[in-house]
Amino acid sequence: MRIQGRPELDALTLDGPGSSRSLVRPTLALLSYYVLTDPSAPADDRAVLAAAAVEMLHLGALYHDDVVDHAHERRGRPSANAVWGDHLAILAGDCVMLTGLNMLAQLGQREVIEGTMANERMCAGMVMEAADLHTASRSEQAYFDAIDGKTAQLFALACRLGAMQAHKAGGRQDGREEALAGFGWQFGHAYQLRDDILDLTSTVEELGKPVNTDLSEGVYTLPVIRAASRDRDLARLLGKELTQEEAARARDLVLASGAVQEAQAVADAHMTTAADQLADLADRPRALDGLAAYARAMLDRPTASPPAAIPQQVKQAPQAQGSAHAQQVTQWMKNWFVETGIAATPAEADHHRLTGTLWIVEQVLPRVADTAGNADGCDAGLSERRQASAALGTVFGVWDDMFEDPQLTDPQAITALREGLVATLRQDPAAPSHGAISTAWAQLWPRLCKGRTVRWQEALLDNIEEWLHACEREACHRISGYIPSTADWLPLRRSTGGFEIGLACSEVLLDREVPPAVRSHHMVRRLEDLGFFALFAENDLVGLDQDEADQVPYNLVRAIRHETGCSRAEAIERVERQVAEKRAQFTTVFKYLPVLFRTLPGLSGQGNRYAAIYDMLKLFLDVRQAKSERYRPQTAAGGPDLERLRREVSRPGVPERSAR
Repeated sequence: MRIQGRPELDALTLDGPGSSRSLVRPTLALLSYYVLTDPSAPADDRAVLAAAAVEMLHLGALYHDDVVDHAHERRGRPSANAVWGDHLAILAGDCVMLTGLNMLAQLGQREVIEGTMANERMCAGMVMEAADLHTASRSEQAYFDAIDGKTAQLFALACRLGAMQAHKAGGRQDGREEALAGFGWQFGHAYQLRDDILDLTSTVEELGKPVNTDLSEGVYTLPVIRAASRDRDLARLLGKELTQEEAARARDLVLASGAVQEAQAVADAHMTTAADQLADLADRPRALDGLAAYARAMLDRPTASPPAAIPQQVKQAPQAQGSAHAQQVTQWMKNWFVETGIAATPAEADHHRLTGTLWIVEQVLPRVADTAGNADGCDAGLSERRQASAALGTVFGVWDDMFEDPQLTDPQAITALREGLVATLRQDPAAPSHGAISTAWAQLWPRLCKGRTVRWQEALLDNIEEWLHACEREACHRISGYIPSTADWLPLRRSTGGFEIGLACSEVLLDREVPPAVRSHHMVRRLEDLGFFALFAENDLVGLDQDEADQVPYNLVRAIRHETGCSRAEAIERVERQVAEKRAQFTTVFKYLPVLFRTLPGLSGQGNRYAAIYDMLKLFLDVRQAKSERYRPQTAAGGPDLERLRREVSRPGVPERSAR
């Protein structure tokens, strides 16, 4: 199932080599077919199509299931929603499921009716389970009703479809068909019970996927329901979202209660009943033995599936810990701060708010040494591009500090600062205005423009101006005491995060521009969003103490506390979980990025060159994970005089170049 005419979207619905899916349902369809035919003869094409159709119905449901469960892995490989996001994953699930129904339509009307009925019941079972999430009073009957729909019905359909194709030549044999469907239905119950038990009893290594997820997600399975009915300590834990520690405690209580053994006995009883369903088919001993042996094998304790092969990443430079080139850049930057007047003295240039940024430069530059040359592979101009890239990022760190300064408390002064900086952006570099900021920008702008297209130059100026408006809004929010909702945090944080400016730094350093077709692609936008969230939520954690003291409004921990009323520790734990989740998703999408760049049309075989720009983003995240550049231990020296810089640049009443 592919999206016609869009080869870069093939990976959305294509497993590719290394898939570790167990194919239980199509195997049941074929084995059921063989029970009623000659097992020594190859299966009819109709039987193969029926087996494929039931697997497609199952796969379509898995796309949806992973979105609902926020699952980021499926049998040792990234889920579609982890790579592509929830929206496209749901649509892909619809496409796959409809493809399965189309296959059934090729077989006949009765196959379509049976398939749609089973699908309807499967969806109803999933709805029941979702409606009972975190319901401490969930009953055993509610549990069985849910697994009847979400698992057993599709097992029964697989066996029924296989039997139906065997009967096409010799007429319907309703009794035998029902017997096989009944076997599948009972086996489906046992299979789901076994899966629920393994979630509680296995390790990640044994199962090949995260364990104890049902308790964490509020899905109370039969062992949990029975254990909670006898253990008040466990019952008190249920009915709410659990921390990792609480989920582990709940699991221990379930295991100690004996409820797992009881659930296993229920699964065994279902398999006994499944075997009884086949009593009328005793004239087919060889095929029946194969069917029964397969069912037993599927209920044995699994071993971990090997992770599927993942496309090779773009080659990165060796992870050097430092280089003379990087140190030369940082020394040049410190001298430049003093020469332009941003720092009045060398001591001010050593302040942690500046040297912290330069520390990041020293860590990142050596790692891109092999990819930062010109298109023809030579290093001409690389030293200048390193300086210009580092200067662009650091200058905007200073501008950001000017807005975030707690001493800035007058809204009119904030507006004047923004207007003055906009005027600085649009000034003639040959006749700069007075002051350190204007001098520095007049020197920097021609270096940034060297080799860049007019489109790139205009886009950068527009992006900077948008960013300045966002900084003005944030500063006014700080003064008013406004704290955004958690839903608004991300767009507001992104508006002030300077992501576009950071991307421009990478483009300057690597001497290439990201084509619009790349920036607008869904997977690229998703990679940027994931990286942005992880980067700035993590920064909120590192700088929380200072943000609280300065009343910084766009801190996710503060937003969560304001919205939910939870404790500081609880909010921190929640943000830490979100950061870990977003980082894991970012890594997953990043691994698939080279495949995208090889298939995107219009890149003329230069996909790796553009992918290298996003290598920079990955490196930046890796470095920031170890240490943040914005909050390092305080130095004895005072930093740049922000009030002096603001006085030099602020221009009240200066008309803006463009309406905003």
